[in-house]
Amino acid sequence: MEKKIYRVDLSARTVREGRLEGEHARLGGRGLTSKLILEETDPLCHPLSSENRLFIAPGMLAGTALSNSNRLSVGAKSPLTGGIKESNSGGVVAYKLGRLGIGAIVLEGRAEPGDLLGIRIDREGVRFEDLDELRGQRIYACADRLRERYGDKVGLMLVGPAGEMRLSAACISVTDPEGEPCRNIGRGGMGAVMGSKGVKALIVDDTGAPSPLKDKPGARKSIKRFAELLKQNEVTGHLFAEYGTARTLTIVNGLGGLPTRNFSEGVFERADRLGGEALNRTITDRGGMAAHACMPGCLIRCSNKYVDESGEPIVGSLDYETLCLLGSNIGIGDMDQVARLNRLCNEVGLDTIETGAALGVLAEGGLLRFGDFERAKQLLEEVGEGTPLGRMVGSGSAVCGKIFGVERVPEVKNQGMPAYDPRVIKGNGVTYAKSPMGADHTAGNAITAQTDHTDPSDKVEISRNLQVFTTVLDILGLCLFSGRAVNLDASVIEEFIQHYLGWKTSFDALRETARGVMKAEREFNRRAGLGDAHDRIPGFMKREPLPPVGTVFDVDQEQLDAFFAFAEG
Repeated sequence: MEKKIYRVDLSARTVREGRLEGEHARLGGRGLTSKLILEETDPLCHPLSSENRLFIAPGMLAGTALSNSNRLSVGAKSPLTGGIKESNSGGVVAYKLGRLGIGAIVLEGRAEPGDLLGIRIDREGVRFEDLDELRGQRIYACADRLRERYGDKVGLMLVGPAGEMRLSAACISVTDPEGEPCRNIGRGGMGAVMGSKGVKALIVDDTGAPSPLKDKPGARKSIKRFAELLKQNEVTGHLFAEYGTARTLTIVNGLGGLPTRNFSEGVFERADRLGGEALNRTITDRGGMAAHACMPGCLIRCSNKYVDESGEPIVGSLDYETLCLLGSNIGIGDMDQVARLNRLCNEVGLDTIETGAALGVLAEGGLLRFGDFERAKQLLEEVGEGTPLGRMVGSGSAVCGKIFGVERVPEVKNQGMPAYDPRVIKGNGVTYAKSPMGADHTAGNAITAQTDHTDPSDKVEISRNLQVFTTVLDILGLCLFSGRAVNLDASVIEEFIQHYLGWKTSFDALRETARGVMKAEREFNRRAGLGDAHDRIPGFMKREPLPPVGTVFDVDQEQLDAFFAFAEG
């Protein structure tokens, strides 16, 4: 099955269509973006310069009803970490690109100063749109305008004011099946790269695209088998739909590793007000949607639509990372307040993880008090207004720490940590330190491992295996949570690839491909000047025991430095 690649030259306003060939033809998602970044991007370029390219790639399996297979990857040199970056999300865009037979879109150069462009993609190809009237508009208003103009069936990728201002914590927002622009490509500042190119939105219309599964009954059988595997697992078949990802908050709080007040404590006294049971109860009582599919065909339905007391929508979806970073990490235990901060981040186009980490640092630095919702809200409004203070907040946790002289900044490679303190969830600490992407739980989330999370002895091996496995999922475009079904029986994925894409492989071969992708990412970072010295957990986490468990991050440094032994040479 051949897939197209479109190279969009924003400087010349030209589009070249080609076909993915050779190794690229058997890659998708993160695998394709990372390989192309290494091959085509100068590692020493400025991330916001015209030399940096933005690579957009659906997973290999996108465009079908295989559950959880329609994630979208975006990659570039990161303005936040200075190294390679891939960030991915759900939504409808990957599905639509898959139906259109598109394997990748490359944004090259930048628009002329003063131009603000849209990139329209449909069966006829790719063309440019003038979107200057949307300059400075917030995400939701912008999405409404574009859906009015192009129809409510299009999929959108958007940047908000933060992206237009090229702030390092800026995300790219992707529309979900209902058209809400709430599925965020959040990590690493990909919104800043898109904004630096003078692109406000990509508009994807798959109207009239033929079914990619026509005359492929074997693929349809694999889809049914995979659905049964997901239903058999208690978490993917039941718990996520009932409690969402917020169920994780109770688990991590119980372990004593929930980031609280700028990662100074591991237990939050109001965690019961933010967990999965409280979320389900609140949404159900108010008439919202407690179980929601963020992408076409998803059976897990861990997303939700959060509403206020009168039933009016606030945000979709309120998830674990946000409930922690914009909740316990800044001392807020009111779910409605977290939801409104979440909505505001979505409106201005900010990653909620990086923003929550930044606000925690600023609270320690004295710019706001822990638990002060109104002040936190004001600071996020300032991002949208483009004030100097707002620009600082939107530049991430490391910048905020430098400006306010705060040592205790929870980051790796300048990227703020997600919602697992590495002094307790030590496998995630290894992932934060050694992933080429910086502190990123989705690179290998060890919270699912059957282990004593405070024992450092086996965590390098656990994280390494998880990172390889997760890279396979990212290449395929499978949601991280679907890994539970893959672990039950990987042959269903092997069969689906054969029936859908037309070539045979094994999951072991996919793991080897994933190792090659990780090696490419490591090599890009080496050329960009990032090495073992940057693969470090912050010093305060090695010497300050985390209450109440009382542990530090003490994974052996020699083992950490040998993490990429398979990629050397």
